[in-house]
Amino acid sequence: MTQPTHPKDLRSGYAYIRVSTHDQEELSPDSQERIIRDYAKANHIVLEYIYIDAGISGRKAEKRPAFQEMIARAKSKEHPVDVLLVWKFSRFARNQEESIVYKSLLKKAGVEVLSVSEPLVEGPFGSLIERIIEWMDEYYSIRLSGEVKRGMSENARRGRYQAVAPFGYRNIPEGLEIIPEEARILQLIFQKFLQEHLGFSSLAKLLNDRGIRTRRGGLWENRTVKYLLQNPVYKGYSRWNVGKKQLRSATATAPDMVLVKGQQIPPIIPEEIFDQVQVEIARQYRQPKSRPADAYGHWLGNLVKCSSCGSSLTYSPATKGFQCISYGKGKCRVSHYISARLLEQAVLDTLSEHILSGTIEYREELSPIPQAQEDLAILKDSLERLQEKEKRIKAAYQDGVDTLEEYRQNKAMIQAEQKRLQEQLETMEKKYPSPDTEANKKEMLLRVRGVMDILQSDATKEVKARSIRSICDKIIYDKQAKTLDIYCVFRTL
Repeated sequence: MTQPTHPKDLRSGYAYIRVSTHDQEELSPDSQERIIRDYAKANHIVLEYIYIDAGISGRKAEKRPAFQEMIARAKSKEHPVDVLLVWKFSRFARNQEESIVYKSLLKKAGVEVLSVSEPLVEGPFGSLIERIIEWMDEYYSIRLSGEVKRGMSENARRGRYQAVAPFGYRNIPEGLEIIPEEARILQLIFQKFLQEHLGFSSLAKLLNDRGIRTRRGGLWENRTVKYLLQNPVYKGYSRWNVGKKQLRSATATAPDMVLVKGQQIPPIIPEEIFDQVQVEIARQYRQPKSRPADAYGHWLGNLVKCSSCGSSLTYSPATKGFQCISYGKGKCRVSHYISARLLEQAVLDTLSEHILSGTIEYREELSPIPQAQEDLAILKDSLERLQEKEKRIKAAYQDGVDTLEEYRQNKAMIQAEQKRLQEQLETMEKKYPSPDTEANKKEMLLRVRGVMDILQSDATKEVKARSIRSICDKIIYDKQAKTLDIYCVFRTL
C-alpha cells in the first residue's frame, strides 16, 4: 500500500458497527470491522475508535448508547475526527428523519459519514441516491419490525433469552452460560447488600476499590449496582418488552411485559435470596416526600435519624421531645425518645467540640463547572483509550497481523496524539485546579462557628433550620450508646 506523503493526506475517523439479533442479511461485527479497516487503510484514514452497538435495533438512535457517545465525541469542539465509517448507511440509521438530523449535526462539525460498501458520487445526484438508500432502509425496517416483534415476543413467552448477555453470563446458541469469575462478583454484591446492609453507593465503592471493573471496563456506579440487584435473569428468569419503570424495579409490571422462567438460563442467585433483596430494596429506598426546612415543628425536624432503623426522629409538641417515627408505628423496636432541650444541647456540645479541637470531618459538595468537568473527563477518557490502542497495536505486531513498519507508524501517531492530549489536560487542570483542602477545612470551621452563633441566638425556628442544614446532612442519635454523630458537608457558596 502506498503511504501518504504528507500529513494532510491523513484523515482521522471513527468506525460505527451495529448488529441486531434478528437481521439475517447483515454481517457479523468482526466482518464489518474487517471491511471498514481495509477501507480505512486504503484511503489513509486512521481509525481513532470503533463504536459497537450489539443486538440493538437501528430504528431509534436514543436507544443506542455507543452511537450517542460517538456522536457526542465527533461533534465536540476538539474536532477529534474527520470521517465516520459504516459498513452500510443502514448501520448508521434505519430512520430517515434521524439519519438526516444526525448527519447534519456531524456536517456542521466538519465530519463526513461514509458507507464503505455504498460509494456515492459527488454533487446533488449523489445526495439523491443517499436519500433513496435511506428511504429503502427505513421501509425495510418498518416492514420487518412487525414480524420480528411477533416472533421475539413468542420466543420470550417460551423463556428464551434474546438479548446481549448481561454481566455474569455469555451468549451461547442454546441460551446463556455462566462466567464463573463474574458470577462470584455478583454473589458478593448480593451477599454484601443483604447480610452486611451495604447500599448501592457503598457497593460501587467497594468494587472500584478492589479493582473490579464493569463489562465495558468502566467504574461501577450506584445505578449499575442497582440494575444488577434488580435483574431477574440472575434467578433464572427471562424478561422481555421492558420499559424504564420496569428496569427500575424487579417487581414492576407492564401489560405487554413477559417475565417467565427461562430456558437455558442457569441461575446465579437462588430465587429466595433474589426475592429477599427486592423486599429489602423496596423497604430501604422509598421515595421520600420532600418538605422545606421550615415546615417542621422544630429546627432539627427530619434532620436527626434513629441509629437502629435510620428513620427520622420527629418532634411532638405534646411531649416536647423527639421520637423515632417508625417506633411510634411499631416498626422499630428501640425507643429513641429524647427531650428537645437535651437534643439541642447535645448538638451544640458536639459542634463546640469540633471548634475547640480545630478538627472536623466532612464531605465536600462542590458546585461543578459543567463544561470544565466534561472537557476534563473527555480528555482523560481519550488518553485511556489511546493507552489501550497502544496495547492493541503492539499485540497486532506480536501476532504478525501488522508489519514492523506499520507498528512503528501507528505507534508514532498514537504517541503524537497522546502528547497533544496531555498538553491540553495539563492546561485544563491549571485553569481549573483541585480544591484547596486545607483552606476548605479552615473555612468549614468558620462556618460551624457562624452556625453556632445563630443557634444560640434568638433567631427564628426557620432561620435556625436553614442554618444547621447549610453545614449538616444528617445527625445520627444512638440512645443506648449515648452518642450523637453530626454528618457535616462543605458546600460551595
